[in-house]
Amino acid sequence: MRVTGAIKYTEDIILRGMLYAVLVRSTVAAGRIIRIGVDAARQAPGVEAVLTAADVPAGGYGNYLHDQPIFAREAVCYVGEPVAMIAATSLAAARRAAKLVAVEIDPTPFVVDLAAAAEPDAPAVHAGKPNVLDTARILRGDPDAVFRDAFKVITTKIETHRVHQGYLEPRGVVAMPEGEGLSLIMSTQQPFGVRMVLAELFGIPISRIEIKVPAVGGGFGGKLHVGFAPHVAAMALATGRPIQLICERGEDMRTGSPRENSVVEMATAIDAEGRFLARRCDILLDSGAYALDIQSLNSMAAFYATGPYYIENLDLRSRAVYTHTCPTGSFRGPTGPQLVYANETHINDIAEALGLDPNELRRRNFITKGQRGPGGEEITAEVTVAECMERVAARLAEFRAETPTDTRPRGYGLACTWWSTLGTPSSAMVELHDDGSATLSSGGTEIGTSVISTTLPAMVAEVLGIDPERVTLNNGSTRDAPFESGSRGSRTLFSTGNATLNAVNQIVDQIKEEASELLGVARENLVLRDGRVQALAPSNASLPLPEVIASAKMRTGPVVASGRYRAKQVEVSGSTLDGARMARLGEPTFHCHGVEIALDLDTGRVEVLRFVAAHDIGRVLNPVAARGQVEGGVVQGIGYALYENLEIDKTGAIRNGNFHDYRMPTIKDIPASIETIFIENASETGPFGAKGIGEPPVIIPAAAIGSAIRDMLGRQPMKLPFAAAAMATFLDEPEAD
Repeated sequence: MRVTGAIKYTEDIILRGMLYAVLVRSTVAAGRIIRIGVDAARQAPGVEAVLTAADVPAGGYGNYLHDQPIFAREAVCYVGEPVAMIAATSLAAARRAAKLVAVEIDPTPFVVDLAAAAEPDAPAVHAGKPNVLDTARILRGDPDAVFRDAFKVITTKIETHRVHQGYLEPRGVVAMPEGEGLSLIMSTQQPFGVRMVLAELFGIPISRIEIKVPAVGGGFGGKLHVGFAPHVAAMALATGRPIQLICERGEDMRTGSPRENSVVEMATAIDAEGRFLARRCDILLDSGAYALDIQSLNSMAAFYATGPYYIENLDLRSRAVYTHTCPTGSFRGPTGPQLVYANETHINDIAEALGLDPNELRRRNFITKGQRGPGGEEITAEVTVAECMERVAARLAEFRAETPTDTRPRGYGLACTWWSTLGTPSSAMVELHDDGSATLSSGGTEIGTSVISTTLPAMVAEVLGIDPERVTLNNGSTRDAPFESGSRGSRTLFSTGNATLNAVNQIVDQIKEEASELLGVARENLVLRDGRVQALAPSNASLPLPEVIASAKMRTGPVVASGRYRAKQVEVSGSTLDGARMARLGEPTFHCHGVEIALDLDTGRVEVLRFVAAHDIGRVLNPVAARGQVEGGVVQGIGYALYENLEIDKTGAIRNGNFHDYRMPTIKDIPASIETIFIENASETGPFGAKGIGEPPVIIPAAAIGSAIRDMLGRQPMKLPFAAAAMATFLDEPEAD
């Protein structure tokens, strides 16, 4: 349906009597609002309503800190912040009226540089509040003493950039009043989260708000947030009519929630054999003007500061910092690319200082089963990161042995990491019908991974012993399906799959109970297959599934069950977690990427020639979809490393908010070969032994490419991305002594 154009996206939804909305935004990064004149706009042809902060609830929103208002109330905090909203009978009329809104702002000092904003004397983004809005710290052992007596201490400092999620479908919302509540249609990865925020903001019971999700044209974490749902809902309530707001491409890129820029400084105390004895890490994450979900990301950054290595003594600190820039937010593998690049560059620095092979240094320090992770949880899964690395290293050795086809210098490098499959709350419902077909109701959002649309129905069919085509998915509305935490955190297959299995296993129990009565065969001797309930030998008796369902319906009731899931919270000990909202890995996965690159010494352009990706994600249930996740993530990771950079100028405005100036990888930039290696070490808690693969492929390519640059040049950049111009400058820089 996507290929033919038959599928409907939010922008395609046109309702009778619908009004079109546009936002009026701040043109300065910081200032006190003197006046917002809307009289002329209200008198403009076609205009039905104009809203400002005076017309909406005073409360704010955000995951932990409700600091973001619907419209700026007394002050503006970034270029692009909404100050007013127009609703008119046509989009053209709304745009014309928006130009008539008179916004008077008295500019005030502002700060857009992350490190400068963290200083105590920096201009405050929110009056009376420090710019450091959240600190997460993990402490273990006595790092000060170990650093004092260590054989060597190596320090690495990395600066990274902002990137936009690059989804094809810009953010959009349609909202309409419905009875005493609201109904919204929007492109979101987390409809139940949006519903909760709207309920809190407008004081409406959750049960009276429905969020419908049509097709989602990409998300990559950028549609986990509420977006403009509060604004459009406010206008719908004010006018009593359906309201549609669709971001233009530039508007989306200038005011979205991109991956945060960061500064990571990492120091490790080592012994003469290269064993890691202690680590300090100081991380700054740019929150932008409001918090959104930065507190969660801040904790993740601190947690991932060790990489997949065991270090007994830790002092890991991450701080989230306000700046006068558009708010940042989740992006596939939050904080992953920054921390993997810092960790693996640090490995290279330490290996160089000791004269060791970086892979040998990794082998000496990989965490192992039975040791405790940085948060203090015992690692109970088999740790396969070493196997991932050896498989990739072997392929790179084969690449290196081949004769290059041109004269450009070659580099070969790899990077390792681990990641977590989140076990956040999930639920599902399964119903068997009189004809033996089934309906699966899931609140999960299909964002292109095929987990919701294909893998979950296939799991139901497998357990019930029926054809997958006889399982119908009921999905796409918070009213029609039970709660889901959202399509994020590599959790969809793991958590939603476990909830679905819980439900369908209850269905099997109900069927076996009824068939046992009908056949006179013990339940444990019954199986469901080929659309029948069959007794094992010697009985071999069987009944069609519809006959058993009909009998159960009349004797004990309809065959229906709901399942729910939340991963067990394991014990943590030995570490002090101060402000950390993430203490455990969840279900750990292990990964290594390797790359062959060529460098044009005249232009600085890095070309990725071949890529190999090894992943232990448990059992692979849908190989085609899993391989697609890896290949897509690798390309996105190459874009992060070599091309993409959401640039902010000195005034706080986005400089390249369009797909012409914001360079994303094209088909010509993709390596001819992306090899995928799956190491299937089954999970003890995942559905059919599966874990998650959504995020890891995107977080490793930059680190692998950085290692390849070092292999080629003997040094690697400490600042991302490695765009051609930046690499040309890097080549001209004198080497450090």
